[in-house]
Amino acid sequence: MDKRIRDFLRHLDKLELDALSEEELRTERDDIELHINVLYQEMLFCILISVALLICSSVLLGAFFVCKSVICFSCAAVLAIFTVVTASGYRKNREIMNKLYIFVDKISQMY
Repeated sequence: MDKRIRDFLRHLDKLELDALSEEELRTERDDIELHINVLYQEMLFCILISVALLICSSVLLGAFFVCKSVICFSCAAVLAIFTVVTASGYRKNREIMNKLYIFVDKISQMY
């Protein structure tokens, strides 16, 4: 999926908006909106996974404080690291989303 989005962003960078007809602008805008919807789904998936991992990490950290088990603490630490990794995936998708919104704004100004 990342390769497809990178290729699409390269396509948009090379695109000359002044030379396109109104129908081609609509088509490009529809394609961008499709990619935005796909990124929204990926971002939502990252948020859900991050929240689930954070809840599990909190439960294990609470279990560590109750029973003083090193295994609970190490599992909580690993889950916290996975939470940070999935949050970085969300951040990357947000940056791509901002680029796509810039292109949508440029196309909207052309109408």
